[in-house]
Amino acid sequence: MKIASHHVPGTREHELAQRIRPAPDYTPNKPWPEETRVQWGHGIVPAVPFFEAFLPGTFIRGEGKDIAEAEAKAFAQYEREGRCDHQWGRQRPGGDLYTNGAGWCRKCRAFRSSMFRPITKLGAHRKPLSTMELHHLESMETDHEMNEWMDRVYPDDRADREKLKRLLRVRRHLFGTVERKTA
Repeated sequence: MKIASHHVPGTREHELAQRIRPAPDYTPNKPWPEETRVQWGHGIVPAVPFFEAFLPGTFIRGEGKDIAEAEAKAFAQYEREGRCDHQWGRQRPGGDLYTNGAGWCRKCRAFRSSMFRPITKLGAHRKPLSTMELHHLESMETDHEMNEWMDRVYPDDRADREKLKRLLRVRRHLFGTVERKTA
């Protein structure tokens, strides 16, 4: 198990997190697989203790009266998912239809981020870049330190990031950008 860097004293991320919103001290106590990255804290509104486990292709979130209970709930979900003979669908149980490729198990409510090919609405990319998309593209083009960090931390997502960067560049070239509003 890997603990998210904003919980590890001595890291830049921990120092920054402590200034913004200090997370409570906690030591995970469940036997999470080695490739799992975990984090915890208290939600913003309402302030509900949570524990999140990021496994390849998914994440599990537990909430409870304290972080230990939240971790226990998340681990129980992890164990349920491991025993389930999954039936995947795009519809979140009792919720929205996901067209981005994500899938939900109809039996145990497991989530996977890349179960299906995304459903692409024809013509969806034939529009100017929004301010947020332009900012994202500019950071991908100029923030080399961030790009190196992303490649190091999320190596499996590198091809997707490059594809997004190419798509945003083409859209900027063909359709321009939405005019930035000034105050």
